[in-house]
Amino acid sequence: MKYALINKMTTKPGKRAEVIEIMLEAGAAFDDNENCLLYAVSKDKKDENVLWVQDVWTDADSHQAAMSDTKMQEYVKRVMPLLEGMPEQIEIELTGGKGDFID
Repeated sequence: MKYALINKMTTKPGKRAEVIEIMLEAGAAFDDNENCLLYAVSKDKKDENVLWVQDVWTDADSHQAAMSDTKMQEYVKRVMPLLEGMPEQIEIELTGGKGDFID
């Protein structure tokens, strides 16, 4: 079963563009990771301080290994001071639709 997440990140006022830049930089580390099937960063259209990060992995262990990498932890340390609290992380179960990663 695939491991899928939707993350809601609320930035401090005026910091969303900076957080997006860091998140895209961090996500580039997944480009060569065959276990990362989707990584997408999106702006909320109604709230200028909110962004959404969606990712799909082959399994939870692959996600955990990627997030535990010391380089990834550096990105986390850069982003956290720019956020209002902790990101809200929602685990979801893919049940169908369009995409090569959907079973």
